[in-house]
Amino acid sequence: MLAYLVRHAESLANTGADHGLNSPLSPLGERQVAALVGRLARTSLSAIYSSPYRRCLQTAQPIAAAVGLPVRIRPELCEYHHFEPGTPGDPALPDIATLVDRHPGVVPCPDYTGLYEWAPVDETFESVIGRTRSLAAYLKKRWTGPQDTVLLVSHGSPVARIIEAWLTDQPGPWFRFTIDNAAVSVVRHYDGVSGLVCLNETSHLRGLPAPRQANYADDGTIRAIPGMGYW
Repeated sequence: MLAYLVRHAESLANTGADHGLNSPLSPLGERQVAALVGRLARTSLSAIYSSPYRRCLQTAQPIAAAVGLPVRIRPELCEYHHFEPGTPGDPALPDIATLVDRHPGVVPCPDYTGLYEWAPVDETFESVIGRTRSLAAYLKKRWTGPQDTVLLVSHGSPVARIIEAWLTDQPGPWFRFTIDNAAVSVVRHYDGVSGLVCLNETSHLRGLPAPRQANYADDGTIRAIPGMGYW
């Protein structure tokens, strides 16, 4: 099976125009989504999973509409905020029933048996490692056909940790990854072997301006200093 991992398109928070935790997409982010639709609409997807955050849903929903699938919410794909333990804060997310009511085509994941509780803003790094490893194990067990292909839309840290969980048996972090807005990474699991097919691929964004926090310039060259550091 294949798993496409997409970090949400550029949000207003990424541009500095919005400091809320549940920021929507920026105008450039909306153009990035259109480019993602063009890239993924012809992919034979078996399922689409998403974080409950608005920027992820706004990234996932147009792709889902193009391929005729619902967007399945998975709490394991929530943002990791990097806040110190004890930091007060509300992730600004509605409960699952309200989320489904507000966003057409969004559904609870039919085979998710846990509680729909969103990760707190002061979640520990050990917790995000645990939940992403659990999700990676679930996907390998759930989708066993050689042609099964799923799409996950999440945030920089969860995407990086899912890739690591996919490739390693021991909890990390052992690796740091570059994960740009609207970038595509792909992992494979076939005949008991897990592999990385591509990481942080952005060819579909060619012709769009490079975001302020991108790791690449407008002409496609890689910036020596990472725009967002490493996840």
